[in-house]
Amino acid sequence: MKISDECIACSACIDECPSGAIQNAGSEYEVNGQTFAALSEDHPFVVAELCDDCKSCTEVCPVEAITPNE
Repeated sequence: MKISDECIACSACIDECPSGAIQNAGSEYEVNGQTFAALSEDHPFVVAELCDDCKSCTEVCPVEAITPNE
């Protein structure tokens, strides 16, 4: 899943994500004990390694800014 620039940073997707794959803008994240820099400074982002493609985030996004990876 990916979050586009249409995101209004409402955080609904962050609260909904059961796997913790969606992180706040500017936040470092951790995968397998390794810390990585934020993937976006402008809006929440999806950490692909943590995402299980359940699509629950797409159901709560008010502006349809979350789409499957192409």
